[in-house]
Amino acid sequence: MFGMDGPDTSEENNVVAWLILGYLCSYPEAKDTEAGVRRWWLGSERIDVEADVVRDSLDYLVKLGWLTSTGGHAGLAVYGLNKSRQNALRRFLQSRSQCH
Repeated sequence: MFGMDGPDTSEENNVVAWLILGYLCSYPEAKDTEAGVRRWWLGSERIDVEADVVRDSLDYLVKLGWLTSTGGHAGLAVYGLNKSRQNALRRFLQSRSQCH
């Protein structure tokens, strides 16, 4: 159903992707740039991740349809939860006891 591992993702990217989705499960209205995701979404949990890993994870989640990206150019794009997948995400993460 979820497909978080594949030939184009590293284990580190998968972990960061899970953390991003977990954050969005708690804050489904959140939207931010790559830098904001790194600083606020991950940094608030005291998780320090290199920018390229965050970028790759965000791109991967957009490719899978879990996130939307607006605003165009890399670094300036704004990411947020794909609202059409919000209930599916909540059910999926609840089944793994990661979402409140």
